[in-house]
Amino acid sequence: MTGFITAILVLSALVLVHELGHFIAARRLGVGVLKFSIGFGPRVWSVKRGQTEYAISAFPLGGFVKMVGDSEEERAPAEGADAAPSEPPPDPATSFEHKSVWARMLIVGAGPISNIVFAIAVFWVVFMAGVPTLLTEIGTVQPNYPAADAGLRPGDVIAAIDGRPVGTWDELTEVVHASAGRAREFTVRRGSETLALSITPRPSPSATVFGEATTVGLIGITPAERFVTRRFGPVDAAWQSLRRTGEIMELTIVGIVKIFQRVVPAKTIGGPIMIVQMAKQQAQLGVMNLVFFSAFLSISLGLFNLFPIPVLDGGQIWFLLAEAVRGKPLSRRTREITQQIGLALLVLLMLFAFYNDISRNITGDKGF
Repeated sequence: MTGFITAILVLSALVLVHELGHFIAARRLGVGVLKFSIGFGPRVWSVKRGQTEYAISAFPLGGFVKMVGDSEEERAPAEGADAAPSEPPPDPATSFEHKSVWARMLIVGAGPISNIVFAIAVFWVVFMAGVPTLLTEIGTVQPNYPAADAGLRPGDVIAAIDGRPVGTWDELTEVVHASAGRAREFTVRRGSETLALSITPRPSPSATVFGEATTVGLIGITPAERFVTRRFGPVDAAWQSLRRTGEIMELTIVGIVKIFQRVVPAKTIGGPIMIVQMAKQQAQLGVMNLVFFSAFLSISLGLFNLFPIPVLDGGQIWFLLAEAVRGKPLSRRTREITQQIGLALLVLLMLFAFYNDISRNITGDKGF
């Protein structure tokens, strides 16, 4: 139950960030907002402030911002209507449809962008607060590997490679993995001594994060599990947050491409059940892990909404690009057909994700 509540809170927060992006952009560009809802389905709570109704609905797996002029019913009264409308028609100046293509594109894109900006902000705060960093002290040395042959011992600290300082185990791993078959000069601290040892990482078969076969260099050591809290100043933290966000975006996009290339099995696609399970796992590992997971999920949500599927923000952006090129919007019929196709694809994807989630729980195969 704790994992479920944690996942709901995380998802609701990310949906709120997404919809706030649309809401703020619309208001700043002079578009009236009729309804701002977190969740779908039956209304749990609502309040009206000015023109806008703010609501929380029963199903938290999404949300929406309803703007003036974003439906045919609001743009014009029904044909043949005899009675006057109960409210005056909306001012065209506040209508979404009456704004320029580029203004509408900015409003539509503001949701996914907000999710990505949110992740950058989270990483920025985390890097300034401090992140646990694994040091380069050696815990074990495996026999018959280059490290043992060169005389490395448990407790040694690798300070530099070829004169380049290495302060974290990640930095050390990156250099060693990229140096298969090439001799490197290791600067090693052993107590009060400083040693210079030539070590050639052994080419060894491995696999990428996507399961593709590759070759990396190994020297046969494991870390001593000594951590320090590494804090960054505001400028360095900003750079680190941008770098980390870019890495996750690249990894996510490449992963999607690999699924279509059948390099990554489609069973790795997960849905709400997997999100709940992962949120529970990360919460058990500590607040910092949950925060990083939330930022990662925010990036994934932002990128997913940029997919060129008509019912998503990305599909709406493509409609607007087509309108900018043609000089007029696509026909209502064309938009309806493509949106129906997009909705069908989205429903199929969600059903497939649910199937994977249930299958993983039945078979015990995590699939990721």
